[in-house]
Amino acid sequence: MHKLVTGTLACLYASAALSGAHDNFSQVPEHFDPELAAEIQAFLDEYAEVYNRQDYDTLLSMWDRDFGGAIYMAEEVDPPMHGWDRIDKYFNPIPGVEILDGIYNEYSDVRASYLADDLAVATYHLRFDIKVKRQKAMSSWDRVMAVLRQKDGEWKLVAYAEAPMAPATMVRRMLEDQVPEEFEAYLETRKAAE
Repeated sequence: MHKLVTGTLACLYASAALSGAHDNFSQVPEHFDPELAAEIQAFLDEYAEVYNRQDYDTLLSMWDRDFGGAIYMAEEVDPPMHGWDRIDKYFNPIPGVEILDGIYNEYSDVRASYLADDLAVATYHLRFDIKVKRQKAMSSWDRVMAVLRQKDGEWKLVAYAEAPMAPATMVRRMLEDQVPEEFEAYLETRKAAE
């Protein structure tokens, strides 16, 4: 069975490589709107800054809270979270208790298209360093697809989905990544400030 799974994964990986599927973001689709992508990148830069200081009230204000059908699909949670009760609990599982020593997110390679005048879909790359209390720090990355709505001249999230790669590929890449020294220094600074 192990040989069958390994062989199948090797065939799938080779097929993807031959088709160019691993040329991360090298092909820009015709419907890609660079101005929209720049606007969403600016939104994501602010979102990362808020996320990295673990200011979840402000972070959730960057979502369209009037939209009742919000979706958040984190790679580590199954099933996807639908609605504000589930999403709020994801960001604040134990009210008043911090569960992270630190987190550092970076978003890049934004590709975006309009779905309507006030609605956009975007894909981008998430690179993160995270340290859950009493656990070892880790670094990884993810592919993300998000839907954003423009309200009062500002972009707001309405749906977010992390799209990890195949497990073998993800594990291989995670093992290749190391937690940067800057993140370790950041954790030490946070610990000293407490």
